[in-house]
Amino acid sequence: MNNTPGGANAATDEVGRGRFIVYEGIDGSGTTTQAALLANYLRKKGLRVYETAEPTRGPFGSVIRQVLEGRLGLEEHALAAAFAADRYDHLYSADRGILAQLRAGTWVVCDRYVLSSVVYQAASGLPSEWIHQLNRYVVPPDLTVFVDTPVDESLARISSRTSFSDRYERKAVLSSAVIRYRESTHSADVAGRLVVVNGSGPMDPVFERSLDLITKSLALEVPPAGVRPNEGTAI
Repeated sequence: MNNTPGGANAATDEVGRGRFIVYEGIDGSGTTTQAALLANYLRKKGLRVYETAEPTRGPFGSVIRQVLEGRLGLEEHALAAAFAADRYDHLYSADRGILAQLRAGTWVVCDRYVLSSVVYQAASGLPSEWIHQLNRYVVPPDLTVFVDTPVDESLARISSRTSFSDRYERKAVLSSAVIRYRESTHSADVAGRLVVVNGSGPMDPVFERSLDLITKSLALEVPPAGVRPNEGTAI
């Protein structure tokens, strides 16, 4: 998964570039909230931040969202290819791509990335090796944060925000997905560094736990415990 067209580490070899941090977890695990909290924290530190997510709001992402919401039918192999196409567009687009943001010194915080494809599409019955081949030219993030949240807690969060469940927000799918996520943390499914944070409970304590792991993993300077982000030492 590191064989990018521009070289194995096309996004990671440049001096002065931003950092690329990805949040992963099953639906309802809190990845969207955690990504937003981190982006806000970094902005308060004076950093430029590009907050993004997959599937994107681009042309391929729009198709994927219609499929997930049940408004469009697509065979699983075709859906996996759509996810990969959306990801390449997300990475390499000249005007809004992740690589362009990183090269400009912007930090990128992304809600979901390659590991979501590996987990969910494998859970749908597709071969993992085939999924990896589809995504073989993606650029690995500097850090992946897996928010490990129990299935029942995730389902409760989903039901509290909407009465609609997409094709991935069902207990059987989430139960299979969380097992695959946990297995992936001990395998070669993740390129780059990965940390695991306990996603149970209120969002703020989860963020404090994840921030501690992020700062240690990326060797960042952080304020003392209990100090709000805008009151401490700048990153």
